[in-house]
Amino acid sequence: MTKSLRELSCADDYDPNSMPVDRARAYIREYLTPVRGVERLHVRQALSRVLAADVISPIDVPGHDNSAMDGYAVRFADLAPDGETALQRVGQAFAGKPSNTTVGPGEALRIFTGAVMPQGADTVVMQERTREEGGRVYIAPGAVTKAGQNRRFAGEDLKAGQAVFARGQRVRPAELGMMASLGIGEVSVFRRLRVAFFSTGDELKSIGTPLAAGEIYDSNRYTIHGMLSRLDCETLDMGVVPDIPEALEEAFRSAASAAAASGPVRRWFRMS
Repeated sequence: MTKSLRELSCADDYDPNSMPVDRARAYIREYLTPVRGVERLHVRQALSRVLAADVISPIDVPGHDNSAMDGYAVRFADLAPDGETALQRVGQAFAGKPSNTTVGPGEALRIFTGAVMPQGADTVVMQERTREEGGRVYIAPGAVTKAGQNRRFAGEDLKAGQAVFARGQRVRPAELGMMASLGIGEVSVFRRLRVAFFSTGDELKSIGTPLAAGEIYDSNRYTIHGMLSRLDCETLDMGVVPDIPEALEEAFRSAASAAAASGPVRRWFRMS
């Protein structure tokens, strides 16, 4: 039977070395309630947050058949299997500037990486295997070995409706760039962990306060604040709580209430 937290932490025969770390973590997980609050954020604000829903691609990637390199778009059927091929150059296509020219038999169109494949062409010959003289393009024997070579097909990397990132995945810089490339401006993420913390002790004083005999400055609270901030938690600093049982119980109740709140916490707890 599962023990209570008091039984686990206050057993008379407690030995610091008797409980393995994995078991301690299991007990902690057993008494924690997972964060389920969801926020809708702009992708820039989603860095380091955890996705609350799958991210689905709204478009094909690439969005069109395009050239994988600089070269010439041709019809594979026009290429001589064992000799040099001469084709008539009929135009050119740049990335972002598609050509309206249709490549017919015996023709080649100059094309650059990322440019939309022209009608009629099914293959791209890399420019290093070609030479151009007097408006004609000469292609070296064996420059390509199959139809469709050096051509990227629409949806080859990612199809519209396909899951890109899964619920529960942390958003890093690479994920931000990927979502931006898909035109996704907002994503759903779980709210940050909210942690309330405080120090206890009548001997503790805040920075900037003169010390009396036996008093020390409160430092642990600043260390905890730094650790929590580095973990991207939302922190609620409750200050220093005196060594009074009733005050400690009220501090724990207030901390639990604030940390578990589903919406924004507008109160700032300070006890001295």
